Amino acid sequence: MFQKYSKIIKFCMRYGWKFFKPGRFTPKRLPNLSIEVTNYCKSRCVFCANSIMKRPRVNLDMGLFEKAVQEFAGAGGGCIDFSVCIGEPLLDPYLLKRVRFVKSFDNLKGLGFVTTLQELNSYDLAEFIDAGIDWLNISSVFSGKQKYKEFFGTDNYEQTLDNIINLLEENKKRGNKINISFDIKPTEETISEIKSSSDFKLIDRLTDGHLSKRVDAMSICVDDWIGNVQLPGYLKKRKRPLYPRVFRPCSLFYNKLIVYSNGKIGICSCRDFNADSEMILGDIREIGILEAWASEKINNLRRNWRLKNVIPEICRKCSAYSY
Repeated sequence: MFQKYSKIIKFCMRYGWKFFKPGRFTPKRLPNLSIEVTNYCKSRCVFCANSIMKRPRVNLDMGLFEKAVQEFAGAGGGCIDFSVCIGEPLLDPYLLKRVRFVKSFDNLKGLGFVTTLQELNSYDLAEFIDAGIDWLNISSVFSGKQKYKEFFGTDNYEQTLDNIINLLEENKKRGNKINISFDIKPTEETISEIKSSSDFKLIDRLTDGHLSKRVDAMSICVDDWIGNVQLPGYLKKRKRPLYPRVFRPCSLFYNKLIVYSNGKIGICSCRDFNADSEMILGDIREIGILEAWASEKINNLRRNWRLKNVIPEICRKCSAYSY
């Protein structure tokens, strides 16, 4: 009981501190920028909206990509990544060309993305590591072929495991140029069962115990994309609380933009998987990053939520809300 109330008190203190933190509701001069280089993905993960996404699957046009990056870099932008709303960046045929283009601008930092690493074997490993990627977050499970297929919807377990082992070993040889972390996805197994897998133990050794730490902190609070995805029963045992958001816009409204693979510019890189909500600000073909960031539309969205508590529909029950 004490532990429960202690968590509530800590949350209230943290929430209150952020609410009154100076600058919390002031837009950054320039946002962090996410670029969805592709929305292709071969996996059919049980928690993802990939299978119900309606927008066409395309790779972001290279000319549009360069336009966005050049403008962002020229304005003094800093943090840029290839974190997609939906998609596997390794399926983008221009991935390494895009990486090198971003890294040609000294002020652009923090380039990386989330990946299953299923497709890494289609790349030259040395070229991949040397291209300039700063970080990778690998989503996986290490409990065998069946568990992998149950979660990711593919039979690529053995190839993916080889890809991970090869990347970890080659990255170490090359001075750990890429900061590699893991997001272990929940199965119906207990933590002790997950850790008992021989594959898990192997990757844990190669990461100096990082994997064990990630599993100890693992949560089964997988989001259902605002009710659009039917989750397996074991993923519904716990739900992330709907944080109070009265007169409190999500922090993404003040610090981030995303360019989708179809060229749309939006605020939400988390749950606007069809890129068709009221938080779409325009199209990179017609407006620039700076214009979108300073647009009347985004300012109205911020003001309406902050002053009138008019919350965009997609945000009302979003458990990815950042307070």
